[in-house]
Formats: sequence, structure tokens, C-alpha cells
Amino acid sequence: MKRLIKTLLLLVIAATPMAFSSCDSGNTYYEDGRNWWVNNADDNADSDAKYLKDLANTLRGHWEGAMRYEYNDDNGQRAIAQFNAQIEFDQYDATGLGGRGREIDIATSNGKTETQTLNFTWKIDERTSDIYITYDSSKKKYRITMLDKESNLQSYLDANRFEGTMIGVNNTEYIDFKLARYSYAKQSDIVFSRAAQTRASGIKIENKIVKR
Repeated sequence: MKRLIKTLLLLVIAATPMAFSSCDSGNTYYEDGRNWWVNNADDNADSDAKYLKDLANTLRGHWEGAMRYEYNDDNGQRAIAQFNAQIEFDQYDATGLGGRGREIDIATSNGKTETQTLNFTWKIDERTSDIYITYDSSKKKYRITMLDKESNLQSYLDANRFEGTMIGVNNTEYIDFKLARYSYAKQSDIVFSRAAQTRASGIKIENKIVKR
């Protein structure tokens, strides 16, 4: 079933035109894996291992964009904090399925800018291909679903875009994100997924930093 889902993903993504930045003339590690989704079409015993390795290699690097943190406030009410973010994923080694990372959150409201820096570990589940992120300070864990087409929270990753939802593990929180490779042209308007917009209905969204 997982192989069928991968094949469907390949067909959809292969048919989608993609624009890439031309400002960097040098080859970087992610340029070689630019179409890694498409390159996983070969049906052999090593395809799953290659898929996971390419997923980790594509995730590695610097990303920036916007995030929404949905949580329960001190009064037990649902709240959403929106902010800009810069995220870096490092691998333990070139073939590893995990590593360390750092997230810098930035929010400006009423002329005042707040920031926070969060360190985390990340790991790809070999069975499900889900990406798990655990923050050092809070010990909170979140899951990013990559292959579950039946879920409206499925995330998307290619060489220049990474967007979707971090789903709280053993907590009721969500972190929606829309990121671009640091060297890639940024979108002027940030529009989160339909699932994120639906969840946000009726909830006040504030530009601020919430300690996590």
C-alpha cells in the first residue's frame, strides 16, 4: 500500500511545473536531489531505503518562512500565535535518518519585535516515513506526516519548498508551517493549508512568540 501511495505521489508531482532559483551558479547538495521524489520510481528491494535517505538529504539545510502555533492558553482557550521562522536541519551523517536542528522564531506586533531560539532533534521513522521533531527545552514531540494521503494533514517537501503541519504527539497542539529553501525566492503572501484555515476558524490569531 505504501509503495502504491509513493507511485501516485510521483505521478502528481512529476506533472507539476516547478520554478527554481537561478541566482546560485554552484552545485549544492540539494540540487542533485532536486527531483528525488521522481527518482524513486524504480521498483526494487533498495527503493524504500533510497527513499528514506533522499528524504533526509532533502530535509537537510536552511529554511525560512511562516509558522502558526495552535495551543491552549493559560485559560484553557484555543489560541494561535503566528510568526516568521528560520529553521536549520543538520544530519548526524550523510546517510543518517536523523540529526539536530535549530529554529529561530520572530514576531513583530505594535512596533515591538520578539524572538526565541529553539533547539531540537529530528528523526525519520523507517516504517511510516513520518518525521518526528522533539524540542530540547519542553521535550514536546511533533509528527510530520509525509505519505498518508488519507490525512488532510499530509505535508509536502521538495528541494525548495517544505510545508505542512507538525501534529502534537501526546498533546493537542499543531504547528502549521510554510517554508522555502533559504536561497530560494520567497512568497510575498503566505497562505496556509485548507486544514489549517479550517482549524483556525473562530480562533483569534496574534503575531507573537509563545514559549515552547
